[in-house]
Amino acid sequence: MIINLKIEEEKINRGFVDIKKASNIAAKNTLNIVAAISRKNYVTNVKRKMILRNTFTTRNIRYTKTETENIALMESRVGATEKASYLKLHEESGRRKSKRGSNLAIPQTFARGGSHRRPVSRSYYLRRLKSKKIKGKFKKRFRSRRAMGVARAYVAHREKKMVKYSDNLYLVSSFRKINKKVKYKKRHLYNVSEKSVYIKRLPMLAPAIIQPAKDAQNIYNSQMKKLLKSKEII
Repeated sequence: MIINLKIEEEKINRGFVDIKKASNIAAKNTLNIVAAISRKNYVTNVKRKMILRNTFTTRNIRYTKTETENIALMESRVGATEKASYLKLHEESGRRKSKRGSNLAIPQTFARGGSHRRPVSRSYYLRRLKSKKIKGKFKKRFRSRRAMGVARAYVAHREKKMVKYSDNLYLVSSFRKINKKVKYKKRHLYNVSEKSVYIKRLPMLAPAIIQPAKDAQNIYNSQMKKLLKSKEII
């Protein structure tokens, strides 16, 4: 965004030896203040509109100051680091895909400790579960798919491993046989059926900049007055 500042030289010229230098310093300070306020607004918008399970996202929202006093080269930036590049997808909308080309692993409530607002429990990190997944085929032939599913659930519970049913990953939390009936409970950990998910447009950065940019002239005027009051001779 380009910010245009009006410099009223007649009102302030008497207070400075070098009006151009003073104006450039005030412009630099203005640009940095606008960037800082925009960053603060951006963090506020992200906290309000997204479900944040830790501080990772907000810690990766940054702004860079301009150091030059050459007004033609001044530039301050506000945005997310590469680690939080997913914010750009939320800002513009689009499809989120796995970086490896495989299906996305979408954590379910149980993996998040019972609440979708919580981060995934460390014990249920997908990279830890991959080695604990029941793999391969049974040598024994089963009369039905249900019977084979029960057998897989039994092995998963006995060996404390995960079992996959219809592109969903489960933990078998209990397994018991009462008379001739088998009962077991499955805890849904991940849905791995989707190759991509559509992210709706959720503007958070653009609205954060609007008001600070509108206030830029007032900030600039305030910075010029501050320089006039300072002991530094400009």
